Amino acid sequence: MMMKEDIVKQIIKDVGGSENINNAWHCMTRLRFDLKDEKKVDYTALEKIPKVVGTKYQSNQLQVVIGTDVADYYAPLAKELNLDETSQASSEKKGAVSLFMDTVSGVFGPIVPAIAGAGMIKGLMAGLVALNVISNQTDTYLVIDMIASGVFTFLPFFVAASAARIFKTNQYLAIAIAATLQFPTMTNAVAEGNISAFRLFGVLPVPVFNYAGTVIPIIFAVLALSYIYRWVDKVLPQVLRTVFTPTISLFVAGLITLTVIGPISIHLGNLLADGVAGLFTISPVLAGIVVGAIRPIAIFTGLHHAMTPIALQNFANQGYDMLMPMMFMANMAITGATAAIYFKVRSKEEKSIILSSAVSGLLGITEPALFGILSKYKKAFLAATIGSSIASAFISFFGVRIYGYILSSIFSLPAYIGEYFIYAVLGIVLAIGSSFALTYFLVPNQAETETFTNELDLHAVTQGEYIPLEDVPDEVFSTKMMGEGYAIHSKDGQIYSPVSGEVTSVFPSKHAVGITTSNGVEVLVHMGIDTVSLDGKGFEVFVKVGEKVTPQSKLAAMDLPYIKQQGKETMVIVLITNMERVQQFSGTIGLEGNHQAGALLEKVILNA
Repeated sequence: MMMKEDIVKQIIKDVGGSENINNAWHCMTRLRFDLKDEKKVDYTALEKIPKVVGTKYQSNQLQVVIGTDVADYYAPLAKELNLDETSQASSEKKGAVSLFMDTVSGVFGPIVPAIAGAGMIKGLMAGLVALNVISNQTDTYLVIDMIASGVFTFLPFFVAASAARIFKTNQYLAIAIAATLQFPTMTNAVAEGNISAFRLFGVLPVPVFNYAGTVIPIIFAVLALSYIYRWVDKVLPQVLRTVFTPTISLFVAGLITLTVIGPISIHLGNLLADGVAGLFTISPVLAGIVVGAIRPIAIFTGLHHAMTPIALQNFANQGYDMLMPMMFMANMAITGATAAIYFKVRSKEEKSIILSSAVSGLLGITEPALFGILSKYKKAFLAATIGSSIASAFISFFGVRIYGYILSSIFSLPAYIGEYFIYAVLGIVLAIGSSFALTYFLVPNQAETETFTNELDLHAVTQGEYIPLEDVPDEVFSTKMMGEGYAIHSKDGQIYSPVSGEVTSVFPSKHAVGITTSNGVEVLVHMGIDTVSLDGKGFEVFVKVGEKVTPQSKLAAMDLPYIKQQGKETMVIVLITNMERVQQFSGTIGLEGNHQAGALLEKVILNA
């Protein structure tokens, strides 16, 4: 089987070589080339290449039809031609917080099984210790703790590997950066406490910090590495890249991480801790509101470690602490929000992960819930934050405190026995109850209309006249290279989802939306023909990737007069692109004539 890189190299060769290519980009299904000389294209050879569905030359562009996974082939093509790959990235504008959470969610998705499993073990062991069933000094505990704590101690390694995939850079260099942060020279210097910084070249300070279990430093370090690697690889001559690209990239990224990214992340945590300490001098209730609100995001970013020294100092100075009970409330609120998501999803696999994450959170380990669940459901994250703030303010009002350091788990409850016990219990109920209720009402259920059956309802995507796919004036569609479906001449430009499912792609030029149904059918809604060249003008998209849609959901709006004025065809094409899932189209409903948006057109019978 040919690798993507080999396929791309063959495509470049058959279009006349890189010297024949002025520019290249891609739309939803095709690689597009601006060529110097179309006569140099070997169409016969091109169409024999695996993954090339077909070719077409139109509007002074060579179009090489790949399919809906065309972006996977554009990436190596851009690298081979030294193009800016990021220019084809989604243009969907997101807020900084939303973008950050989406990135962290993407990074932690593949890691969830490891942290969920380790979190469950760690939480159970902590509970057994709290109940005096086992001592944390026994060999048994120490061995099991190694199994459970390894993931969290060396979390930067896991994060580095996953972040490299998200930021499209070398995984092993990313792991090397993580190893730099946790090399024994650094960890030993932290443990011994003899120096505050190393002196690089005798001048440049490299601060000594404990990076074990941190998240933010390594994510930003790998992001920096991705840019450095691409730049170095682009600047160096081909003959030097194999050796010197990784050498220079690792050296520069490592220095920036140790001197800038890592220290800034740690200082942000310390600044957070100082701010919390100041709040207690003003009002414990105010501290409860603020600490409760920032605790979930602090755990999410790894800045929560900076609060621990405050609690330890409180034990030393006054014999008790009011900060750790708030941490307890935050964990319970995170658990409540996670538990509510269990009732919102339909996948057994997802329910299983949610259940283990909620139990883990109840036992004091919230990373699986935060990274694996709440990062994907932002309204649930907000609910956890509100629940944490309410419960923390409540227990602060009644002066709930603890007299010794203990993990913030449900097994910690016996440590609160005394005059504050009833308020601690009520705080837990408030934290779990409020976050659960808020999440339940804020987060919509997964689409119920599409079930895991062997049938799929295909609806009219817009109001207008039905057009058989064979009559579409684009041979890529009319010859069904990309799949089977239909087209409609839109009367009003209002475009709705033809199926129930999840939006899996929104093209930057807004002319195409991809939807995947719950039974795995991939549906492409393509608005107009050759409208990618309009660069988004004339289109408005109302949905985002990850959003659930039904035939009543408006996907987009087309400015029909403008698009026609640009000389573009305005018909909307709907395709099922993974036809291996389809057994047959029912063909029992009359399709000719006009249809209302959302009207049932066909029932598609799927393979079991």
